[in-house]
Amino acid sequence: MNVQLRSRLAQRLDGEIAATAAMPARCAVLQVQRAILWLRHGREAEARAELNRLQASALANPRIELAAWLHLAEGLVAYFGAFGGGACERVRRARVMANAVGLNTLQTLCDAWLAQMAFVDRDIDQLVGHATAVLAAHADPAASCRVASALGMAWDLSENQAAAAHWYAWGRRGATTEGDDASLAALLYNQMQMRALRIRHAALAGAPGEAPAVMLGVDSIGNFDGAVGGSARADLTPLLRAQLLTMRGDFAAAARLLEAHLPTAMSSGLARVGYSLLADLAWCWANTGEPLRARALADQAAVEVLAEDAAYCDLDECAVLHARLAQVYAKLGEEALAAREAEAATVSWVQDAAQRRHWAERLTAAGLGTPPR
Repeated sequence: MNVQLRSRLAQRLDGEIAATAAMPARCAVLQVQRAILWLRHGREAEARAELNRLQASALANPRIELAAWLHLAEGLVAYFGAFGGGACERVRRARVMANAVGLNTLQTLCDAWLAQMAFVDRDIDQLVGHATAVLAAHADPAASCRVASALGMAWDLSENQAAAAHWYAWGRRGATTEGDDASLAALLYNQMQMRALRIRHAALAGAPGEAPAVMLGVDSIGNFDGAVGGSARADLTPLLRAQLLTMRGDFAAAARLLEAHLPTAMSSGLARVGYSLLADLAWCWANTGEPLRARALADQAAVEVLAEDAAYCDLDECAVLHARLAQVYAKLGEEALAAREAEAATVSWVQDAAQRRHWAERLTAAGLGTPPR
């Protein structure tokens, strides 16, 4: 198995695994941790092969600690593969087992990942609960940088960039201490993603803002991923670039990226946010001389959004979808449909603003405004 990673964390795990070869129980746990690292660097095949081997070993020689770590690993396989698909259930199972036998480090790491997953699910109550548990446990760098990412994005979503920046910086310090390049790459991507979201909102409100500067940041993500040996869900970076190209008016280039990368993304867990990208693609086609395809895709996206669960949906994505569809239909001369979507966008923007205020209130009330000193 040839997995060459350059991070200090990878080198340390390799050294510890070699040093504990005569202690199978400890060695197996370290091997799970290394497989998780491979997974976080986008080495799914190598991680899957190693986890299969370790699952067989755990069945032949049962040990609660190994089983708990394997549940976390399998939860992360589901998370990176589909941003859901049973991820939370597996990580919660790992957390319960860790708590039962006093594996405090693992329990805290599970809480940190559950906070991240709660952000993806737009569940502020779960996010606050798990983040508070991580910080109360005086977490190690691995859990700290993960919960920092969740809280940074939560504050970004709440439109408090100053608070978000403090959490991102705290997370970077933890990742640097740990020598964890995968976490550094994830923090960089998440921060850039939230910045692009703000620009996308501004563009649809008629104030394009700073898209060219963010484009340089998107390039830096890819460059960093290559330097450290890859990252999980590297397919997301081209989609982020496509959004920025769309906002900049480079419709042909954006359409090429969306056509190339949306099918895989939609089939592997991005259906919840992918519909707004369908609207972006329809807008690109409307501007590149393909009105029939644009109309068909716009109609599809307008129906896709009906499947969203109002309690935990991405309200910002709903607003973006409706605002973009209003542009598409107006471009195609469908004034009634354009008016319908513009009205839906107005409703969604109001709901989005209310959600942002609620998140800021919940984070503040929980004492999550600033990182620990």
